[in-house]
Amino acid sequence: MKRYLYIVCAMLMGIFSSCSKSEIGGNDADPTGTVVLKVTADEGIQTRIADERYVIEVYTDDTYATAANVFTNGTNRAVNYTGEFQMVLDRTKEYYCLLWADGNALDVYKVDNLKAVTLQEGKKPVEAWHGTLKIEKGTTATLTTKLKRAVSKLSLLETGTILPNSSLAVAFNQPNVFNVATTAASGTIARTETISLGLGATGTKDAPAKLNNSDIFVLSSVAGNVTDLTFTMSMNGTSEPSFSVTNVPLQTNYNTNVKGHYTSLTSSTFTVTCDDQWTVYDE
Repeated sequence: MKRYLYIVCAMLMGIFSSCSKSEIGGNDADPTGTVVLKVTADEGIQTRIADERYVIEVYTDDTYATAANVFTNGTNRAVNYTGEFQMVLDRTKEYYCLLWADGNALDVYKVDNLKAVTLQEGKKPVEAWHGTLKIEKGTTATLTTKLKRAVSKLSLLETGTILPNSSLAVAFNQPNVFNVATTAASGTIARTETISLGLGATGTKDAPAKLNNSDIFVLSSVAGNVTDLTFTMSMNGTSEPSFSVTNVPLQTNYNTNVKGHYTSLTSSTFTVTCDDQWTVYDE
């Protein structure tokens, strides 16, 4: 009888020990682990821009208010030139990332706060990309994401004849701050672009000539911004009266085409279109 009691006691102790380990020690495993995020930019920043720069900020909430210090330097942000980020995450939590990329334009965009990426004073916008990413609980795999542009592009299309040795100035107001969290561009600064037309230009309504050989990029909102464009054509140092095309839409990742005859000496109707095909300058 005593033998049976010993056996029963031994079994109960084994069960109690097992339960104790399950209930008390079951959470001993470290929930943290390394997650890798690989970032690319729409239409290949890696193949078109030297020394591309990538920036990330990580938060614990979808309002991007509470920093998540997931990097080895003890902060919630990192900058590199590969687009690959390693983070130590608590897999019981969700994380929210803000992302930015540009052509290593350290003297063009100030990126120490991705909720207020700022165009440096006196600089013109260059091509840049933005994005957000939610990292779900329990993530263990390598993640990938692709960014969209934070700028629009302006194309000036001539439907008539512009004489040689002319120049066209276009003046407008542009935003100078981009918030990656809200995808909105804000602020207002004045900008003037002058296009030299040494050989002149000839185009038609159906086959316009693009006047600006260099792309004109503008920080813009995903939802779009509008501005007025004021044009002044000059020839041999003599300027014509200026004229304006109003309420021109500018939207991230879109090419805004302004088509007409760029002289105030003859009447012209201008057509404005927004094309989501970045490399297409006429519909």
